[in-house]
Amino acid sequence: MGILSTLRQERAGEWKTLDEYLRELRHRESGAVGALASALTAPPQEQKELAEAADAGPILLEVASDLRMPKGSRLAAARCLLEAGIEAPYIGQLFIGAGDLVTDPRLGASARKLVEGGLPSAVQIGGEAALVSMAAGSFARSVQAAGSAVGQTRAKELLAGAPAGHAGAAAGLFALGQGELPADHLAQWKKLLAETCEKNRRAPAAAKRMGLAPPWPPNLPDAFAPLLAEAEKKSEGVTAADAVANPSALKKPVGAVVAPGKSLTRPLEKPPEKSAEKPADKDGKSMPAIKRSPFRKPIGGVIEVPRTQLPPKPMEELKGRVMPSAIIPEPQRPHIEPKEEVITPKVSPIPGITPLPVRDKDEMRFDPRGKRVPREDRWDDNKFEWPEPILPSSELPQPKKAVAAPGPFTQRMQSLFEDRPEAVDRLCAAAEARAAVLGEEKMLQELGAEVARKRWQGKKAPPEQAARLAAVASDQRQPQAWRAAAGFLLQKFSVPENPG
Repeated sequence: MGILSTLRQERAGEWKTLDEYLRELRHRESGAVGALASALTAPPQEQKELAEAADAGPILLEVASDLRMPKGSRLAAARCLLEAGIEAPYIGQLFIGAGDLVTDPRLGASARKLVEGGLPSAVQIGGEAALVSMAAGSFARSVQAAGSAVGQTRAKELLAGAPAGHAGAAAGLFALGQGELPADHLAQWKKLLAETCEKNRRAPAAAKRMGLAPPWPPNLPDAFAPLLAEAEKKSEGVTAADAVANPSALKKPVGAVVAPGKSLTRPLEKPPEKSAEKPADKDGKSMPAIKRSPFRKPIGGVIEVPRTQLPPKPMEELKGRVMPSAIIPEPQRPHIEPKEEVITPKVSPIPGITPLPVRDKDEMRFDPRGKRVPREDRWDDNKFEWPEPILPSSELPQPKKAVAAPGPFTQRMQSLFEDRPEAVDRLCAAAEARAAVLGEEKMLQELGAEVARKRWQGKKAPPEQAARLAAVASDQRQPQAWRAAAGFLLQKFSVPENPG
């Protein structure tokens, strides 16, 4: 099956058959609901295959109408049903529950099909949508979305077949701004919204998490915002009877029936104290108390051990290396030994660190393979220094010469020398356009600059092109710019003579 492989792409489950997947989707398993969103991008054949499976229609209809489901899964369920050709009255139920999805572009052309077929069918179904209820509010929300999809005029035409007193149709026109709510419907809406808001605020937090409390705010159009604000204002003082927030509010009074034939009695003030009786043996005689085993370790009794303070340990003296300046030279005897010049190195400002000796720069040497020959004194601590880096030459290469930018007549001149049939017309048309913008004199200057380029030097126009230029230059019916450009080119290029 193609649709089953598409659903497995999300790796949310390993379903062997389509029936197994639909079984998990009916129970709202998170993996099955998440995988349904991938069916939205599947081909229409696979979407139709999913909707035509056994018992798949009711399940997909419930998922599409469930506002608690992700929007992508709802869109996929509605799209599959519409591709399978859902008919009345089920398309009306789909419009009531999922009509708010028609404004989503992912629904495609199926959105118009849902509005055109679902809105008239939903009006004829009746049921809760015909009465003042939350179903009528969902219907009005769908009508508002349909007005955005097909236009308010078309939506009003589709609502024209609604029976008189239809609460959903009246709320839909009110949402579109095409009418007002009847007086009796308005009073019922205010009462319904006030009761729903009060129930939502009175419900415990656990009931809201499990979906047992009515949702607030409900799924109503934007036009119902003043009614929702009025209902919230009426229920400002209502608090939730939550066992966590207020445990005393859930205590039952004394005498309340807690089970058939049983009532809640007042608890005892103080539980009776247990009498300290000695254990008895099998015959009923008392026995002495069990003594603690002498082999068990004592319980409790924390003994503090005095802290041992060690004498302070003196820090060892740090001795640095002997600096060359600290070496006292032997006294020289000028009458026996010649006096040599003694170079005293500089003293380092930080004791213990020997400064780098001053030495001449050795020339860099390389072996036949091109590798650097190390110095002989590289392992001497007093004569070590980092080798100088080999830097590239500071001389910059000459900048490359850029090619001159092509002018407005470059391509036209190229086609002229390539002997193309349309070359003269294109060149004259370009000259006319430049003359209209800059003037004829400026156009001739640009044409002369183009002819003077080095690439055109020594070239002559083909005979056919020269004949066309001459015909244009002598034809008085041609525009002035055409004749001026053709005459200028005839002066610059001449037809080569035919030898013999």
